Amino acid sequence: MWDAEAIALIAGAYLVGSVPFAYLVARLWSGIDIRRYGSGNVGISNVYVQSGFKATVPVVLFDTIVKGAVPVIIASDKVLDLGLGVEVAAGFAAVVGHSWSVFVKFRGGRGIATVLGVLITLNAPLPFLYGLPAFLGWRLKGDSGLWWGVATLGLPLWTLILRLDIEITYLALAFIGLTVLKRLLSNGLTGVDASGNRISWSNLLFNRLVYDRDISDRQEWISRTPDKKS
Repeated sequence: MWDAEAIALIAGAYLVGSVPFAYLVARLWSGIDIRRYGSGNVGISNVYVQSGFKATVPVVLFDTIVKGAVPVIIASDKVLDLGLGVEVAAGFAAVVGHSWSVFVKFRGGRGIATVLGVLITLNAPLPFLYGLPAFLGWRLKGDSGLWWGVATLGLPLWTLILRLDIEITYLALAFIGLTVLKRLLSNGLTGVDASGNRISWSNLLFNRLVYDRDISDRQEWISRTPDKKS
């Protein structure tokens, strides 16, 4: 059983992960509520689309280092030495907090940067192996939502190839479940197309799971504004 110190750290990791830094940056940078624009995600990709590259830099750093890496470092033998199980749990809690933030009505982002921060701290090569296929797929074929989904599905395989501790493999499997749940219950999804027509449940399910949006047209999705939403 985990002691009070471990439980407090995991709860703290969730709260740190919940800090809606992308929302705050978009408010300060562009004066908008990012939940009402584009994908509706409170994360890096939506900040990039709505506020530009420069606005994403502090968000990337905060989500990767403060949310993802710091809780795992605190749990590790470098600080509290609470064991690998607590490190993994703290990292997972941080990603859950980012995806469903208690501070913005349980909205959030995909959590990719936070996942990378967790993985960097647990095993240096793992985030590179995780991120490289997604980056190459995105550069060659476009559509980051599709390729990050593919990369996430392959993450447990990398943990086995690298012969990492079983706790990290469990974490990789948990990230798959989290990704599926996040896509099915994502932010700002309307279930209608640009003309206001209902999308069939089969197309809606496919688009959400594969592309992380309601419709197949990425440009139309990321260009949404409050006056264009139902």
